[in-house]
Amino acid sequence: MAFWRPRRFDWRAARLVLLPWLALAAGSSVAANATDSLYAVGKISVDATAKDAVAAKAIGMAEAEERAVQTVLKRLVPLSAYAQLPALGKDDIEGMVEGVSIRSEQNSATRYLAVLDVSVSEAGVKQLLENQGIAYSEARAPSISILPLVIAGGSVKDEGPEGWWQAWEDLDLSHSITPATILKPRSNLDVETVKSVLAGDAQALTTMQGDYGYGPLVIAAGDAADGKFVTRLAGADSVGAINYGHTDKLSGTDAKAAARAAAATAFAILENRWKETQIQGAPATEANSEEGKEAKPAGKAEVPRNVVAMVEFSGLKDWQDIRGRLMNVAGIQALEVNSLSARTASITFDYTGSLDRLQTVLNQSGFRLEDRDGNFVLSTR
Repeated sequence: MAFWRPRRFDWRAARLVLLPWLALAAGSSVAANATDSLYAVGKISVDATAKDAVAAKAIGMAEAEERAVQTVLKRLVPLSAYAQLPALGKDDIEGMVEGVSIRSEQNSATRYLAVLDVSVSEAGVKQLLENQGIAYSEARAPSISILPLVIAGGSVKDEGPEGWWQAWEDLDLSHSITPATILKPRSNLDVETVKSVLAGDAQALTTMQGDYGYGPLVIAAGDAADGKFVTRLAGADSVGAINYGHTDKLSGTDAKAAARAAAATAFAILENRWKETQIQGAPATEANSEEGKEAKPAGKAEVPRNVVAMVEFSGLKDWQDIRGRLMNVAGIQALEVNSLSARTASITFDYTGSLDRLQTVLNQSGFRLEDRDGNFVLSTR
C-alpha cells in the first residue's frame, strides 16, 4: 500500500518555479509521461466572458488551472480530509501548474469556450499535502467497468434526454485513482436482469459480468422524473459489492446539468471507497503531528459504524420500496446488499452516530430496528 506519512518543511522555500501555463497545439498531450498520470486532469470545460477575447481566455485558463489543482488534491486524499485542504491563491495555483493542452476552443469578441487538459506538478502537490500534514495515497485501484443506463418504457437504453451516458463519458476517468472504462448496454440486455442487479441479486450480477468480461462491473442507473434525479449504483467495484442510491431535487436545474453533477458525485463515491481502504488504520496522531511533537488528542466525535441488519419484507415490490426509502434516511451511507431471499435481505451500511439516534431516525422514516438474539432486524412499522 502506497501510504505517505507527512513530514514538515517550508512549502514556500522549497516550491518549484514553474511556467504558469504553456499553451500547446490543439489536441497534443501535455507531456509524454503525463499519459494517465494522477497529476493530470483532462476534459476540463470552461466558458468565460469578459470585456475582450484576450481577457476572456485568461479567465478561462485560470479557471481550468484552479479546477485541475483542486481535482488532483482531492484525487489523492479521502473525502474526510477535504476540509483540511488549504485555500490556495492565484500564485499558489500558477506555481503548481506545469502545462495546459487545448482539446478544442472557440472564441468571440468577448467569450472563450474550450475543453482543456492540465498537467499539475507532482512535487508541488506532495509538498503541499505533506506541509499541511494531510495523509494521502497514490495507490491506484484495479480498473473497473461502468455501465451507465436508463430504464425507459420497459426497456434498457444507454441514453435519455438528460444525457446520462454522455455525462459519464465526459468525466476524466483515465487519470483517476480508480481508472474506469465506460460501456454501453448490449442490445439483448433485458430490463428484469438490470432490476435484479439493482435489487442486490448476486446471481444476476454474475450473469451480467459474464456478458461484459467477468471483471468488476458497476451498473449506474439514472432517472430524471417528478422533479428529481435519482442515481443508483449496483454491482462490484475495486473494493467489493456496492449498492448506493442518491436523489437530487432538480428545482430549477436542467436535467442535463443534474445528470452531469450526479455522475460526478457517483464516481467520487467509487473513488472514495478505494481511497479509504488505502489509508484505513493510519494513526490519526501521525497524520496531524509535527516532527518531534506529540499531537493533541482529537476531541470526542461520533465515528462511522458499520451496521449489519436483516430486513423483513412481504415481497419484491415491498423490498424495492424499503431499499429506496432506506437510501433517503439521513446519515445512512454506503448501503450494500449482502444476500436476498423471497422475504428477507441481509444489508450493511455505515452510520455516524449512536444506536439510539439511528433507531430514532429510522422510526421517523417508518422503520423499526430491533435487537433479536444479538442480531439487528429491520422492518416497517
